[in-house]
Amino acid sequence: MNMTDMARKTLFAFLTLICAITFFTGCSTSNPEEVVVEPFLNYRYASAEEGRQILLSNTAYLNAHTQTDIEWKTRGKAKSIEEFTALYASQIQDFTDEEKKALDAYISIDEARFNYLGIRLPTTGEVTFIKCTMEYEGNAGGFTLGNSIFLSSPILQILVNQSHGKRTYSLVYEEFMQSLFTPCLIIHELFHCISRNDASFRQRLYSLIGFTVMDHEVEFGPTVRNRIYTNPDAERFDHWAEFTIGGEKRRCILVGVYESSYAEFAATDPNASYLYHLESALVPLDDPDTLIPIDQASDFYQVVGNDTDYLIAAEECMADNFANLFSFGFNGYYNYVDDEIKFFPYPTPQLIQDIYKTMLALYPRQ
Repeated sequence: MNMTDMARKTLFAFLTLICAITFFTGCSTSNPEEVVVEPFLNYRYASAEEGRQILLSNTAYLNAHTQTDIEWKTRGKAKSIEEFTALYASQIQDFTDEEKKALDAYISIDEARFNYLGIRLPTTGEVTFIKCTMEYEGNAGGFTLGNSIFLSSPILQILVNQSHGKRTYSLVYEEFMQSLFTPCLIIHELFHCISRNDASFRQRLYSLIGFTVMDHEVEFGPTVRNRIYTNPDAERFDHWAEFTIGGEKRRCILVGVYESSYAEFAATDPNASYLYHLESALVPLDDPDTLIPIDQASDFYQVVGNDTDYLIAAEECMADNFANLFSFGFNGYYNYVDDEIKFFPYPTPQLIQDIYKTMLALYPRQ
């Protein structure tokens, strides 16, 4: 059996399980009026106009962008924060009814997975979904600001294509995006919303990858500030983990930084996405203007685990591991590689188990 067939069989078994859960949940009481069930997620869809207003109201995030950010995110189209803001807002679009229907279905899939694991989704308040081209956010699948989740319009189009028998990409890629990637993406982005709203959640989950949350943020020096990627999902630099660097234990913040300026790539690759030109680095608390490559920390992967390569922030690393648990379970995850859907065992399975045990203790499903 090839890995694509395995993914299809796994997906079929999972969807069958969802149907069974839904059936037995619906039949669990003879008098449903006696049971008050909290909704899995309180959410709605924003219009393009409202989405732009929400985006533009996040002035702290927008104004935090450096010149390096602006040039990389707009591929040199903007030179000032005003030009950047205008381009950034131009990405927002209206949802179609078909896209809303598709997303409703994927949220139900995520709900079934949480229910199966006996865990409730921590309270986030109302979540607003916003449709975005992602042209100026590296063609990412999604990002968050506050309690708003911005989702990629190209991905939404793939989800709708299936109902019309259309295909934009390869069949295997579209199967991956429809059945495996999208539910995982939604959970990943929900993690960021929960992290902002629940201090206990953030502290406990961060601690599983060695990070301690402080009561203040670190102010970086100009060398770090000019290279750091302004990430909408990882907005606070108030946490540290201890790494062994040069034989010495040092408390550091994990950050993502640009490899170099956009101009250095523009001559040969003007369409370069910054997401493929970010590096992971450590910034010592006692020297906040110094960047240390993560490979200089001899125990880096012993501290943070090795189940994701999204290592540009503790927030992103934890969001990926969290999404892996609820999307793929305890043994490993699926990814799209070389036009195939491939299964990868977790290199650090204990971390996934620890996330599960922590969530079960903090947020058991009643």
